[in-house]
Amino acid sequence: ENKNAQYYEPADPIGSEFNRRSVYRFWARGGKNPLLDTFDCPDPSTTTPKRGTTTTPLQALSLLNNSFTLRMADHLAERLEKERPSDAGKQVARAFELACGRPASADELAASTTFVREHGVAAFCRVLLNTNSFLYVQ
Repeated sequence: ENKNAQYYEPADPIGSEFNRRSVYRFWARGGKNPLLDTFDCPDPSTTTPKRGTTTTPLQALSLLNNSFTLRMADHLAERLEKERPSDAGKQVARAFELACGRPASADELAASTTFVREHGVAAFCRVLLNTNSFLYVQ
């Protein structure tokens, strides 16, 4: 099968060595990464003196449904289950510390604990990775 740049298909690698934010990445000029494009990843073949800033529904949908995000939510849930087994409240508190760098408020803790009990830790992690507290540094 011919896989030159004209027929580039983005890879979705799985493995612990790929579970990190992208600092340096391979760029085939004939191909794009749908998740990064949704977040206004600049085209490296042109100069970009100022990066555009947008907030769109597609960004939220991408974070909720992208295979990378789903895997990261599952990994976070596994970590929470291991660190705080069988205690939804402690799992939620730890998740906020890890993902948002701050303690959960009383309201967040109560609502999130109820959510975990009804839908599971992985579903909660998926939601948490799509919150403003996770996405935006204040």
